[in-house]
Amino acid sequence: MIIQPIQEAVVSTFDIERLAAPLMQVCRYDRVDLPDAPPSQFAAWHVPQQCTRIEQALFVPQNTVSGRGALRLVRFHGVEQKVMRSSQRTWDTGGIFDVDMFSADVDKVYRGLQRHGWTAFGEPVDYSEAHFSVRQVVAIGPDGLNLAVIQRYSPEVPGLDPSGRLSPVFNSTQMVADIEGAIAFYVDVLGWHEDLDFMVEGVAEPGADVLGLPLPAAIGAQRRVVIFNPPGPSVGGVELIHNAAMYGRRCDADCAAPNVGILCLRFEVEDASAYAAAIAGRGGSLHIEPAAFVIAPYGTVTLFAVRSPEGAIVEFFSYGG
Repeated sequence: MIIQPIQEAVVSTFDIERLAAPLMQVCRYDRVDLPDAPPSQFAAWHVPQQCTRIEQALFVPQNTVSGRGALRLVRFHGVEQKVMRSSQRTWDTGGIFDVDMFSADVDKVYRGLQRHGWTAFGEPVDYSEAHFSVRQVVAIGPDGLNLAVIQRYSPEVPGLDPSGRLSPVFNSTQMVADIEGAIAFYVDVLGWHEDLDFMVEGVAEPGADVLGLPLPAAIGAQRRVVIFNPPGPSVGGVELIHNAAMYGRRCDADCAAPNVGILCLRFEVEDASAYAAAIAGRGGSLHIEPAAFVIAPYGTVTLFAVRSPEGAIVEFFSYGG
């Protein structure tokens, strides 16, 4: 079953326009205005009946032929909402923590985001992790949107714009309380493969302060990082981080529509119905059963979704209803 790289991350927001400006002006994503989501989407996302409208806009990385790695902003009207990972710390678990993009100039991007009121868990820092050497910042925007902006020194990422323009979304991080349960979900249920599995310990977190762990406790904090790719041509997918030394809030229950934050990841798959059946055959349960949906701008697709043991929603679609 071939699964393409991340098609889009769906972000629920209180205000599309507030996030639109930095995504276009700093990240250099192009905006595609979309019609409101159709009624079938309300049911798929289990939205309360009081919801009157799902407003949406798509932000697509510039100069990409496939259009993959986009951000879809959605706003739910007429319902009460809370922030999924409210007042979050990086050792709080549940849902989706961030989405990851590459840049040739992390500092330029972060200073640009700061002019729009963004902050970060720590200043941009250099560090080495597994076989990567990078400079990174995890920028914090409104409504629980965290962007991990990565400038990779080695191995180099080809084709990056020297101006700092962000790449498509290629990866996404989840902070988990039960690392073995999360691994079992991606490997045994979804059929993905581990790309990397390593420990970080005896140092002040990856980088000096990229995740904002307090010093000196960070030096002795043991963290396990596991990165998965789906079967197919993907060069990124999902990263799990388990902090064995620090225990925070579990946000699992809040990480669903119509609450505000990173709602889900979407992947294109060869045959959504067949993949859903394979997942069910491996003992997995479906958050959304396979059905035909009209999703602009793709048209009619067959889509289903799963939800991880700690509340992260992953959707899969194939073209045609």
